[in-house]
Amino acid sequence: MSSLSLSGADSSSSEAVLSQHDSDKKVDLSRKRFQTSAPVLFIDQEGQIVHLTETALRLLEYATNDVVDDYFFSHVHGKNLHQVMRDVAHMVRNGKKEASWMLRLRTGQGRWRWYKAEAENELDSSNGGAIKVRLRHLYQW
Repeated sequence: MSSLSLSGADSSSSEAVLSQHDSDKKVDLSRKRFQTSAPVLFIDQEGQIVHLTETALRLLEYATNDVVDDYFFSHVHGKNLHQVMRDVAHMVRNGKKEASWMLRLRTGQGRWRWYKAEAENELDSSNGGAIKVRLRHLYQW
C-alpha cells in the first residue's frame, strides 16, 4: 500500500498521493468482502498472488500459517498452463473481461486437484487493480 506523505509536495502531487491513498482504501475494502466468505484470490498483471482469502487457503489445502508460493502459475498443472497464461495475458494486454477454466492446481499437500476457476478482470477497476479468481473444487469429474 502506498504511504501518505505530503512534505515538500505541490498541490497536484498531493492530490495524486491522496487519490492513490483513496484508491488503495477502496482496494482494501473490496478485498475485505472476500476475507472468509468465498474462495477467492487476486493476481496482479505479472501473475503474482496479491491476496488470498482464508477460504481459498483451506480449499487449496493450506494451513493458515503455511507459506504459499505467490506466483500463481506455479500452482497450475503443466497441461492447463498454456490456456490459463494465454487468457491472463489477454486480460492484461487486451482488456479481456473474464475467463473460466477447469484446471488442476497443486494443493498445500502437494497433490493435484481439479478446480473450476472463474477469472474477472478488475485491473482497471477503481476498486480492484487485480484479476479476481473465484475457485470451486470439483469433487467428481
